[in-house]
Formats: sequence, C-alpha cells, structure tokens
Amino acid sequence: MKQLPLPPLLFPAKTSADRAWMTQLKKKGLIYSIGPRLYASVERSQISNIARSQWSNIISNLFQKALLSHRSALEYRPSPKGEIILTSNTNRKIVYPGLTLKFIRGPTALEDDLQFLNLKASSLPRALLENLSRSQARGTSKVLPLEEIEKRLEQILHLKGEKTLNTLRDRASEISKKFEWKREFKKLNEIIGALLGTKRSKKIKSTQSIARATGYPYDTQCFERLEILFGELRHYPLPEIKDQFTGKNHFVNKAFFEAYFSNYIEGTVFEIEEAEDIIFNKKIPPERPKDAHDILGTFSIVSDPNEMKITPKHFEDFETLLKKRHVILIKARTETLPGKFKLKPNRAGNTHFVHPDYVVGTLKKGFDFYHSLPLGLARAQFMQFLITDIHPFTDGNGRMARIMMNAELHAQGLSTLIIPTVYREDYLLAQRALSRRNRATPSIEMLIKAQKFSQLDFSHYPKILKYLKKHNWFEEPEEAKLLI
Repeated sequence: MKQLPLPPLLFPAKTSADRAWMTQLKKKGLIYSIGPRLYASVERSQISNIARSQWSNIISNLFQKALLSHRSALEYRPSPKGEIILTSNTNRKIVYPGLTLKFIRGPTALEDDLQFLNLKASSLPRALLENLSRSQARGTSKVLPLEEIEKRLEQILHLKGEKTLNTLRDRASEISKKFEWKREFKKLNEIIGALLGTKRSKKIKSTQSIARATGYPYDTQCFERLEILFGELRHYPLPEIKDQFTGKNHFVNKAFFEAYFSNYIEGTVFEIEEAEDIIFNKKIPPERPKDAHDILGTFSIVSDPNEMKITPKHFEDFETLLKKRHVILIKARTETLPGKFKLKPNRAGNTHFVHPDYVVGTLKKGFDFYHSLPLGLARAQFMQFLITDIHPFTDGNGRMARIMMNAELHAQGLSTLIIPTVYREDYLLAQRALSRRNRATPSIEMLIKAQKFSQLDFSHYPKILKYLKKHNWFEEPEEAKLLI
C-alpha cells in the first residue's frame, strides 16, 4: 500500500498510537521541532513560508483559548513583520520560523465575538477599540495605523450607511464601559462623528476621511486608478498631432461622423443614411425620437467650434461645463436627469461605477490631476477616463467622456479622434485594462492609435464616406478589422 505524504506541519499527538508514530518519525529524521508543540516535515528552507501561510491552522490547533484580536482581528493575516496578535490571560511571545504569536493580557471573549475555526476573534466594534489603544510596544505595532481605521470606517459608511455605523458605535460604547476603555471609545466616537458630520475633528488623518468630514468624500479605488493614469501620462512620450485640415466642411463632416460613431458604440444604432437625414435634414423618425435627439445633441456640441474650444480652468468651471453639455446631449431624455449628477448607483455588467455620494469628491480629486498634466493629448486622455470611470450621470457618460476629450484636443489645434464601430472592442478592452487591472498603457496606446487613424481630410463628404467604408469603419469588430 502506497504511503501517504506527511503533512507539512504536525501537531502534538492525542492518542498513544499517534505518539508512537510521531516518535518513529522523529527517530527517522522525517520530522523535526520548529517551536513549542509544532513539528515540520518539509525542508528547513521552506518552513518560514509554510508557517506564515498556515498561521490560522497553528493557532486553531494550539491556542484555542486565546482570542484573535487587535490588528489581526481586522486583517486576518500576519502583519508585515509576520506577527499575529492574540489576547489571553498572560503576556508572552511564541516564535516560529517566519511567524511570531504575540499574546497580550486582556479581557476574555464576549458573547458577540466571532467564531474563527476553533477559537474566537474580536467582533468589529471590539477590534476597532483595540486598534485605537496605545499602538507601540518595543517597536512592534499591535494595531493598524489610524489612517487605516478611518478608511475602514469610511468604507462601512459608504457601503452600508449611517445606520450601520451608528449601530457599531453603540455596541462599541457598551464594550468600552464593560472593559473601561473610555479613551479608546472617545477616539472612535470622534472619528465616526467627523465622518457623519456631527462632530469636528482635527485629529483624523486619512485623506478620504478628511474629505468625508469636510463634505467631499471620494472613491479611493477610482482615485488609485486615476493616480496610475496620471503617473503614466506624465512620462509617456505622447505625439502632438496637429489638425492639418481647418475648413468648415472638414469640421462639420468630422463632427457628424464623431456623433454617429459615438452614439453607435453606446447602442444607438442607425444606418448612415438615416443619420444623415436626422443631422442634415432634421428629419426625426417618429418611432425613435429620443434616439434621434441623442445624435442631434452630440452633433450640436461637437460641430460648434467655439463650444469645443472651451476647457475648464477651475473645478467650478469643470462641473458647470459638464452639466451644461449634458443638458444639450440628452435633453430629450428627461427621465435620465439632464444636467444633474446621478442619484442612484449605476453599473455596466460587473463593473460598478462611483457611488453618487462620491461623484463630486472624486471629480474634484481627478480635476487636480488633470490640471497638473500638460495641455493636449495628456489632458484629453485623462479627461476621457475620468468621466468614463466615475460615470457621473445616469445616462450619456461615454459620449460625454469623448466630447470632453475632443474638446481638449480641439482647443490646442490638435486632431480630434473618433472610435469607429470596428474599433469598439479595442476601445473597451483597453479601458477595462485600466479600470479592472490597473494597467494604463493599453488605454494610452489605444487612443494614440485612434488619433492617428482619425487624422483624415473630411472636407469632401462623399469621398470620406467612401474611404471609411473601404477601411471597415462601419463593420462589427467580430466581422472585420480596421484597415489603416
């Protein structure tokens, strides 16, 4: 019979048969002690990683009367120094290769503390109070940084609302009275009060909590993506593609195709001849008046050379400009609140966009990045992603993103860009690389390519229409490739 491999870690035997078996393993050199009541069967070079990765298995088997507490009850993983914090009836430290168990004398588990494998873990209210206690002990932090506590509380408020945060505070108050943790609760109450706007505090540290307390909370995950894109755009060698064609016909015809494709990519599908009738002849199909006005609204903005030269200098200008253009864009769809930021969360598939409460604050943070970028393509690309990732409106966000992007280009005399139907998947996949995987380069390169292939002379309508058809601009991406 084939012998099963030994587990990497072995715990003290509970029966006489197991004890005899482990004695034989030790004599044969198949297992060795790595610390109190713990044996290993793997190479010594591997043991640090294994002990750290199996921390929960170790404490569950060996220290069932302890309480997982302090930072460990919030993180559920070893600290960067490889420490797990436990509350017990005595202060002590047990060291294994790669893992240190730090026991702190403290109160036993409460009824609402959480079951974690074979032991208990501090409830969230208790863990927050523990993490607001004195933090340092001989260079070892048993608690998370204050900024991290603030971020977690702000996230609770964002995801679960004021009622949940108040319930948490009430339970923390009860625990603080039972354990005489008045100072810890005072800190917690101050942070929560600042987040809810009921108290002023100069002690909160995280930028997100400060933003919440001052009335402009922002989405930290979106902020991180904007920060990544900003960093890439600051150093990426972006081309400067001047618009060589400045005639009125060129501008109007290019605006037509921009409006057509920008709506097509969002699902407003018309044949090119139908779009021509809508835009140039003002013939609104009676069965699709709102769809027709979507194209008309887009065209009325992008075909106005004076409007497309306007870019924001201050955040207030930015917010006003966004809302003004949005009214023009979707004025026929009154149910989607033209000119007003969304009131309900929105999403596309599995992608959840910034919560309504965070729209203004995140736009404000993003505008600071935008204003620090060079004029031209860098600002244009950043503006496009800023609006796409936040989705500040109920409807029309993709079109608004491309309008604002092209305004940045037109204002600097640069060639505007169009995303044709055949290029839709390239566009969406590159955007997702940034929004889902924090990779900015695909989006930057995709828009550079789009600007290059959009640098055409649109002055003669029949000629440019023939060119676009020949180069597959109107084809579905699964049926053809863009010809350049």
